[in-house]
Amino acid sequence: MSTEEQEREGGDTLTMGNEPVVEAKRKIEMQVDISDAGPCKKHVKISIPRSEIERQFTESLNEFGKDAAVPGFRPGRAPRQLVIRRYKKQVAEQVKSALLMTSLGQLDEDYALEPIAQPKLDLAAIELPDDGPMNYEMDIEVRPEFTLPDYKGLALKRPVRPITEADVDQFLTEQLERHSQLVPKIDQPAALGDQLTVDLIFYRPDGSVLSEVKEQQLRLQPELRYSDGAIPTFGEALTGARPGETRRTEARMGTSVQDAALRGATLPVDVRLHDLKEVRPPELSTAFLNSLGFNNVEELREAVRETLGRRIAAQQQQVLRQQIVDQLLARTPFDLPADMVAREEANTIQRLVMQLRRQGITDREIRASEASIHANAREVALRSLKELMLLAKIGETEGIEVVDGDIDAEVEAMAEQTGESPRRIRARLDKEGLAQTLTAQILEKKVIDFILTSSTVEDDLTAGTAPPEAIETLDHAAVAANVPSVQEGGAGTPEATAHGAEAGASDPARS
Repeated sequence: MSTEEQEREGGDTLTMGNEPVVEAKRKIEMQVDISDAGPCKKHVKISIPRSEIERQFTESLNEFGKDAAVPGFRPGRAPRQLVIRRYKKQVAEQVKSALLMTSLGQLDEDYALEPIAQPKLDLAAIELPDDGPMNYEMDIEVRPEFTLPDYKGLALKRPVRPITEADVDQFLTEQLERHSQLVPKIDQPAALGDQLTVDLIFYRPDGSVLSEVKEQQLRLQPELRYSDGAIPTFGEALTGARPGETRRTEARMGTSVQDAALRGATLPVDVRLHDLKEVRPPELSTAFLNSLGFNNVEELREAVRETLGRRIAAQQQQVLRQQIVDQLLARTPFDLPADMVAREEANTIQRLVMQLRRQGITDREIRASEASIHANAREVALRSLKELMLLAKIGETEGIEVVDGDIDAEVEAMAEQTGESPRRIRARLDKEGLAQTLTAQILEKKVIDFILTSSTVEDDLTAGTAPPEAIETLDHAAVAANVPSVQEGGAGTPEATAHGAEAGASDPARS
């Protein structure tokens, strides 16, 4: 770039030896007015005086005139007035664009608003006036302003309970389902754990039909969850039923249903039982045990105990994390704008599901948790965003960062858990846009681990760690407008329910 070009860019040129050095770009004059426009939102008004417009107009015109084609003149040789007359609109757009970019950059540099999203700016509505200043305004979402609470020296309780033989029996029963057979249940009523084929008819409060779900194959569990709510008394209502019977119970709608009148509502639901089968577990013969990699039943049960021990340890860590976040949020109230929460719902669901997978829990439990998250997405997203911002600020204060080694270690752990190669996992993270989500989760974990180092942790023998809830999931919404098709092999299909498919698990003790 020549000295003349550098001057047109607004920089001052100094000479050191034979090398020119360009100083920082000249700041423009502008008036800035910033006011609060709600939680984490600023309304910004910017006024750029006429003198700056004229200066930029001259610079843009000089640059534009180099190649301007005017009949009768060689490019760059046309008189200034002819160039202005012929290209006034194009030059004006260039001037407006240059002033916008410069003023926005200067705003960010001078006022450190820390925007967390692109500003809402109507470019088409901004005009470059023939006289007077250029004015524009916008709303900017910014990080919430709050004072960090004392996060060191927290008092925490870790739930502790022994692994019982009943725990081992229950886990084995669940994990051996993939090897089980479905057998028609004749002359016996439905019981928990049975395989059902049912219709579900959801009703509005006025008694009209809201939606129907036909011939779904489900496990009879105490609770049934779907993408916009749950039937918490599903098991109680269907226990004892026989094919041909219809049982009425109640569905509880989530708070993210599109129809505002149904959010949080309790609705009648009829469950019509068409077919009934029981799940017959495999015989633990020597040949079957050998196929799983065990010599005898005791080896299998010991492997199950080790698996349960790891799961309980993960549950304990999650309980401690929950206690930390609960205490910090209770001491740090702040609000977030509703549109930000709505925009982040999808990212929040991805982040929470990934967090569940890191804990090593089964796909069935993940599906149940994910259904609950979807049904109450707004509230879940609000809390999750608050957690993320609070922990991120602690990380910034303490200089805690995510480095390449942290990501490598996490990918290696995921590869070991799923049986996939680290390269394939990285490719999937990039393809699904989850790399940033993984980074945020690693940062949260590092901050939680840092807080734990200064916390007082007391074992609580009375609380225990509850076994996973027995919950069935349905890939349907109760609201007809939201009903998706049931996917092959998804929750609610025979492959996913009757046989207890668990992705990535090679045997009952190693899932």
